[in-house]
Amino acid sequence: MDTYVFTFPPVSYESSSDFTCPTPPTFTSHDYRNPSHAPFPPDAVQPALQPLTPLDSSDGYPALDLALLAISIPPFESSLASKTLSASKSIPSNPNLVPSTTIPSTCLTSGVPGSCSDEISVGKTAGNKLTWAARNPGWPVMQPRQPLSTVEKEHRSAHAASRQVSAAQRKDRDALLNEAIRSLADEFEAKVQVIATTHNVTHEKVKKLVGGHKYYWNPCSTQLANAIIHDKAHEVNEGRVRGEKLTLQQIRDLARVDPKYQGMTQDEKDELLRALTEFHALKNTSVRATNSAAACDVQSTLEHIFKILDGLALCTGIYVCLFATRGHIYDSSQPFWYGTDNVMDFWEDVMDLEPDEIVCKLEQWACMHGKNIEERNSVEGMQRMCACILNSGLRVVAKKKIRINFINFEVAIKVRYGIDLLGWPEGIPFQSPRAITNAEHLRTLRDALKAGTCHWAYMSRQQLEQYQDQLNEQRSAGEVVGKPRKKRSDAGRKRRRTAPGRGLKSATTIDSSSEEGTSLEDDI
Repeated sequence: MDTYVFTFPPVSYESSSDFTCPTPPTFTSHDYRNPSHAPFPPDAVQPALQPLTPLDSSDGYPALDLALLAISIPPFESSLASKTLSASKSIPSNPNLVPSTTIPSTCLTSGVPGSCSDEISVGKTAGNKLTWAARNPGWPVMQPRQPLSTVEKEHRSAHAASRQVSAAQRKDRDALLNEAIRSLADEFEAKVQVIATTHNVTHEKVKKLVGGHKYYWNPCSTQLANAIIHDKAHEVNEGRVRGEKLTLQQIRDLARVDPKYQGMTQDEKDELLRALTEFHALKNTSVRATNSAAACDVQSTLEHIFKILDGLALCTGIYVCLFATRGHIYDSSQPFWYGTDNVMDFWEDVMDLEPDEIVCKLEQWACMHGKNIEERNSVEGMQRMCACILNSGLRVVAKKKIRINFINFEVAIKVRYGIDLLGWPEGIPFQSPRAITNAEHLRTLRDALKAGTCHWAYMSRQQLEQYQDQLNEQRSAGEVVGKPRKKRSDAGRKRRRTAPGRGLKSATTIDSSSEEGTSLEDDI
């Protein structure tokens, strides 16, 4: 009978190391000595247990004997695989909710972790922190579309080619069907007209009795019926006190028999629609009559905004903070602040200000000014706002701290940075907002900038090349592109070089330039 001999090399720990050999919970000391769980032969030599030596304190793997690891032990591998599978069953399979990591296995021939090609995938709860979904495990995740594999791309190409052929055939069939339906509709209209004339009824009544049905919905826009009712209500209820005004049904009955609304021209219809549209706009932009009504409007509107911002922060992970206060000392709405998650910690940690202190100072500032709508929309205020929006948008698009230059806009902005300003309102001169003194022009420009119709955008390479060629043609024709710089008063003469904040240096001189400055920026 063969003799089983297991030897472990004697080792010792360093006195400075307090490392404790980690023993896996699924293994025991008997497993290390007899992995196959087979009974020892009666005459087998079984030496005393020796302490296991770790490879390194950073690896955490027990250093087993290489000869022992080289022994083929299929029962041990199957046991490990079964235990690994049983442990993985308790790990959720959703990779978005529980991020996964890959742990390299230990090679059975060399004993070095990660030297073999086999890898064990283990779920790790606090591994990946790159995405918002990964940082919030347990929340429902909207799964993105996975990229197509090579086989799926081939199937998609084949289906696309098949759909193109089918679409061409279907187009021919639809053309024939449409022609047949058109001829049938013409015959139907002719027969309906004959029946209506014969029986002395209206054309619409015959169509209704035939059983025609409308399978489309009216657009969600201003309707002529509502415009007629609005005009009639303004006519009959003007001057009536509350409680004596006519009801909607009464107004509808009066409008139905009123000859003014029968056989209207298109201009009259457009006028009624325009009046109703203006009424809606006036109602949406009108101010509240009382402070209590204004306070209720503020509360209901901001509560709706808070719900939207909370949902947006939950879905995207953005931070939003909001400070609101009354605009006058007589207003009844109270100042308050709002922030998503822990965004208010920014003001305390970075700015060294508490949110209550900020909103209190904001209330003092607003009540001290106490401006109304016209005062807030003054010429100076709109000039400042337009300049701020233009400069801020340019810095965001260019990703540089620059300012717009209206005088040499073609060269300083369009050619140098490849950025153009699109949607400038018509009828307004293209110049600095601080140079515009017309309040109506400033209001139009401000509304366009706030709505986004006037915005900055990068020019394509083809557009930039075409624009540069156009400027070169203008220069070749003798035209002046932009505004030439002012000539220096000491042009042509040598002057001493000076350092910023210091006096004159040595007698070193430089030739003065013919230009007054080199800055391409224009402060607006």
